[in-house]
Amino acid sequence: MKNNKVNLYYGLMVVLLVLIGISSFFFNYFYNLRDEDLSIENMIINESNKMSYNVKLFDNEFFKSSSEETSYVLSLVDNINTYFNVSTAFSSPVSGEYSYFVKGYIVMHQGDEEVKNEIYSSDVFKFNVDGSVINLSSNFDIDLDKVYSDYKNQINNLGINVTSEIRYDVTYNYSVFSEKLGKSLVNSKTLNVYVPVSDITNIKTTEDKEDLRHEYSELNQDDNKVYVIICLEFLGAIIIFILLIVLIVKRINGQVSVYQEKLTNLLDKYSSDLVYLKELPDLSKYDVIFLQDFVDLVETGRKLKLPINFIEVIEKHEATFMILKDKQVYVYKLNSKNA
Repeated sequence: MKNNKVNLYYGLMVVLLVLIGISSFFFNYFYNLRDEDLSIENMIINESNKMSYNVKLFDNEFFKSSSEETSYVLSLVDNINTYFNVSTAFSSPVSGEYSYFVKGYIVMHQGDEEVKNEIYSSDVFKFNVDGSVINLSSNFDIDLDKVYSDYKNQINNLGINVTSEIRYDVTYNYSVFSEKLGKSLVNSKTLNVYVPVSDITNIKTTEDKEDLRHEYSELNQDDNKVYVIICLEFLGAIIIFILLIVLIVKRINGQVSVYQEKLTNLLDKYSSDLVYLKELPDLSKYDVIFLQDFVDLVETGRKLKLPINFIEVIEKHEATFMILKDKQVYVYKLNSKNA
């Protein structure tokens, strides 16, 4: 069998050659990106939000508020039904998902300190998008009578004077990918409805708003610098891999040279004791005795008055010397490992 160490060296050389090929490919790829005239893609994103509510009093009358100027007696408000709409329009198709969730809080202020107690948390509602428009519309109820009663109990137990508000947040998120820009787009928006806690109160919501913004696939000078750095890294890796291959080749050649030198000396010095074989005999029927030193094999041959049979099993790597005696065979192996 071929020397395990030599096999390992050849295996490492194959791996290094593969790594050189891969590194060369990526070096060429990023090198060609340098100063490449890439077109700058542009996407227009139009986002808008609206929020409104209906107030239900205990006398079952409904009042639709379109103005924060409307005042209510807080203790007479039973329920607030809140409606919201969030729309995002992209100028080219995207794919991904969007979601929303609702959380309610009682926010208490005392001096510079603020304490926020969560009183409501909805599930997270997720939806897929594969197109150019996201249009989210939904509503939720605020059981103001219950929330206000719980709040009064908390304040009475604490025995302190605080300024408070009841607030509900709608958090809208989207995470989509644009093929045109070649990148992901992520955004988040929070809409609020809040009720200051006082005998006479005004319900306030996030203002209706419409935004227009642009997203680009522009590459700046920093990108070019990054490509140069990446190219230098791959070039350095290629040089290191080549140097390692050179060292491995020298190592193998060094071992082969030592082996060949020792083999030549043995063949010249003990030529009268040797018989050259054309092929390795079948030793399965013999009791094999391995010797650690060639001199021991020579002494054994001379003692038994038998010749030493020689064959190079693997050219330039391994040779076998043996003496056959009845059912026994004395063997000495020379290879690049023990030369």
